[in-house]
Amino acid sequence: MKSIAAVAVATCLVLSACGGDDVSNPTGSPASGSTGTTSTPGTPSNPSGGSTVKAGWSAAAAVDGKGPEFLPSVTVDAQGNALALWMTNGPNGSLGNEMWSSRYVPGTGWATPTRVDTSDGTYAMNAPGTSAPLLVGSADGHAVALWQQFLAGTGYGLWARPYDPATGWGTAVELSPDETSYAWSAGIDGKGNAIVAWQQKAGVADTAVFTSRYTVGGMWSSPEQIVQPVQTGPGAVIGVSGEGIDNVELNLSVTSSGNAVLAWRQTDKTHSALWATTYDPSNGWANANPVVLEPGSPSGKSVFAPAAGMDAKGNITLVWGEVDIDSKAHTTTMSERYVAGTGWQAAQPVAPFVDTTDAGYSPQLAINDQGIAAVTWIRPDGTLQASVADANGAWGLTQQLTAHVYQLNARQPEIAVDTAGNATVAWQDSSTATSTDIVANRYANGAWGTPVLFGQQPQDATWPALAVNASGLTALVWALYKDDTVGDLLQSSFYTPGS
Repeated sequence: MKSIAAVAVATCLVLSACGGDDVSNPTGSPASGSTGTTSTPGTPSNPSGGSTVKAGWSAAAAVDGKGPEFLPSVTVDAQGNALALWMTNGPNGSLGNEMWSSRYVPGTGWATPTRVDTSDGTYAMNAPGTSAPLLVGSADGHAVALWQQFLAGTGYGLWARPYDPATGWGTAVELSPDETSYAWSAGIDGKGNAIVAWQQKAGVADTAVFTSRYTVGGMWSSPEQIVQPVQTGPGAVIGVSGEGIDNVELNLSVTSSGNAVLAWRQTDKTHSALWATTYDPSNGWANANPVVLEPGSPSGKSVFAPAAGMDAKGNITLVWGEVDIDSKAHTTTMSERYVAGTGWQAAQPVAPFVDTTDAGYSPQLAINDQGIAAVTWIRPDGTLQASVADANGAWGLTQQLTAHVYQLNARQPEIAVDTAGNATVAWQDSSTATSTDIVANRYANGAWGTPVLFGQQPQDATWPALAVNASGLTALVWALYKDDTVGDLLQSSFYTPGS
């Protein structure tokens, strides 16, 4: 039987880059198509300090052991303390009407869970049209949880609650009411100051982008609309034939110093454009403009699913999915780089085009302060691909991570990059007909390693949540189905870089 986590999947994806220092192996060939041999985690080596530590993943261990638990999110700070967030079923209902959290301390383990939401438990927080909860965390242990909670008279609003490692969970606030079926994203800097961006109704047919900033100490700024200059010319999104102008697919990334880049897609159902805007704590939001247009006939080019990241120098990497149609359709992941002081450079494909059309996949991007970027995407043939770019924006060879990534629960692969430029990817795999598995792979020293399988086949494992700190210590949390009585139980494993 499929796990309760798969049944309760949200229908709206949250595309986010956590930012801060919680960004988002044996040798193996980086050439396209090489996947290597699957290994399993070794003996427990959870982060606990010491002068010599063996590198590798710890054995899987339960977070709480009280199911059903599903839709987890996780962060990890500079000391290796992890914070997990998840949904469960309370006594007043089922399928996600309560949200809980637990903190992991190296050498001690997971603490007794604390309830995070403020609802009465009557309504599920993973109802149709809502998104999975999200947790973003900083290097110093601060975090912000975001979720959609029902309020009588208005519907599902976007809620946020900050976490302080010294005092615990702060006051929950509703950032925006009636956000069902609308997109949102969040990021956090190295000291715990967070930014949230969301899509909000703006008139009868239009939507606009709004943001709010949380400052450690409990202050939220008033919601601010991103001002978008009116566009003209080929490819401009102007609301053809009375269609509304919709701003969708938000993706926010915050650097450790507090600067940020926000990307999204604007569409009127005839043309689409990919927009970007930047933020710095002194001057606020600026430079909102379209970066990628669809000039010419609507069928000639289709752009979608933007993701952006910024390094410590202010250089930006933007990636997106693109379908081009001339004599035939072909698809790839594209990229464009903004160089601070110079401007946007020419667009380039991350990988060669494939001769098919598919607008259903979403590139996932992670970038560190040094500018090293890693991206994953799912090709139309169902294979999971990855590539890493150096600090100058040059993409390396494409690596196929798996030929059977699981896509039925709409969970995108998780990706993160540490300060040294090592990348980690975690995904749900379906290598056998009777098992869905959580698998991870690492890119280090210029090569992808051996995929690591968590648990024993056959199993029903879902929804990987991944976080890494600057030193490369990685936390991975996922849901594992036990039986019809208990449902899913959260599992965790930690990767220690070694010394």
